[in-house]
Amino acid sequence: MPFATHRPLLLVVLAALLLALTVVACGGASPTGNAPGGQPGDGPPPPASTDGDDAAEKIKIKTPDDRSIVEFKPNGAAESVKIEYGANEGARVLRGELSKNDKRKYQLEGDGQIVEVKLGDDGFKVRTPAGALLWKVKISDDKIKISNNEENANPFVLSVKGDDRVKVLQNETEIGEVKFYRDRQKVKVKDAGEQELFESNTDHYSAMYGVLLMQQIPDPERYVIMAELLLRKR
Repeated sequence: MPFATHRPLLLVVLAALLLALTVVACGGASPTGNAPGGQPGDGPPPPASTDGDDAAEKIKIKTPDDRSIVEFKPNGAAESVKIEYGANEGARVLRGELSKNDKRKYQLEGDGQIVEVKLGDDGFKVRTPAGALLWKVKISDDKIKISNNEENANPFVLSVKGDDRVKVLQNETEIGEVKFYRDRQKVKVKDAGEQELFESNTDHYSAMYGVLLMQQIPDPERYVIMAELLLRKR
């Protein structure tokens, strides 16, 4: 019988037609990631940046007349930080990188390592590369004490007052304060006479801004202390 003779061939043809119709109905899979209609699609999103400088928001501090003072760029894991300062007198870049033995080493570009920070549960110590103490920072719930001796004698004090203010004291005398304007995402640093000295447009509310009033601390060391408080979210 002719029909019986050609049945296998007919089944093959029907199967091929069914497969072709299925591919057309599904629109086909584009190897180039094109969207329907032949237009180029967005494709997969690019991988997230792993550059430590861009992994977290920058914090820029300036004077009321817009003169840049210092800029902090922490990485997302709170392990390293880049500090830029002295833009008006010759920009300097200071980098802090976490190393072994609970230390963070800070290097000034062009000058090598200048300080190391020994980390602890209740604070940290800023030391020379040889290990000599420069500044001891003791942290409690509502106070941060900064002194140049192991006993924490005659310290600078950052005293947290609620969620909108930090008082700055030296030898128990107020030398200024930090005010947080949360409705405007702004931070202002004022001296004891209420004169505005520094400001930052940010929602990072930290006691670290008060360290700017501690003029007896050299700039690089002052910014290292600020960076450490920032990384601890204090």
